[in-house]
Amino acid sequence: MQLVLARHGHPDYTTDSLTSLGHAEAASLAEALDAYPLDAIYVSSMGRARETAEYTLRRRGQQGIVCDWLREIDGRYGYPQEDVPEWEPGDPLPSAYELHPADLFARPQLYSYDRWHEEVPYGPWLRPRFDTLQRAFDELLANQGYVREGLRYRVTASSQRTLAFFAHDGVMRGLLSHLLYVPLPAALALFVHETAGLTILRSIEDHGYAVFGMVSLNITAHKRSESC
Repeated sequence: MQLVLARHGHPDYTTDSLTSLGHAEAASLAEALDAYPLDAIYVSSMGRARETAEYTLRRRGQQGIVCDWLREIDGRYGYPQEDVPEWEPGDPLPSAYELHPADLFARPQLYSYDRWHEEVPYGPWLRPRFDTLQRAFDELLANQGYVREGLRYRVTASSQRTLAFFAHDGVMRGLLSHLLYVPLPAALALFVHETAGLTILRSIEDHGYAVFGMVSLNITAHKRSESC
């Protein structure tokens, strides 16, 4: 099993759509994906991801599967403005996606893979949202023959299929946290995905079980012509 994670092109967040640069990035991304045999393409229901995926779908003559659970996860916590916790004395807690990695790793010990929500201020807000994402992802993999059991997948039907996911930076970091057993705060801090970036994972299988190894992170070579 191979997994292809693709971030949407450069966005206009106010309209949830692509900018002119984003459309150019999406077209280049579609060409880059010619190198992969995409057997199924899953797409976030948000506009910027759907517009990005459309270039690939048209080029390949395929239909995408739109999934609400691939929508971007709000990192702003949901506290009333007057109740936002402090990150530093006098400084309100920023979005989970805006916390600087150097600040996240100022603590002396590594975050816990299963208790990270107790160790960061945004944990109570984001834990149930990422749990929902990861459960939905595992349900999809179970239907493909890979059933999550603890930290690995029981293989009921080994597959050579390649599944593509057009989604968002936060979603992709959350999936990598889940698949690579990296505490979510570390994944949010370190697994950067540029617009139209690609990340590839492949299953590593033995004795009826599988884990997923990362082959590439944030492939952006196809964007070079757009950045000149």
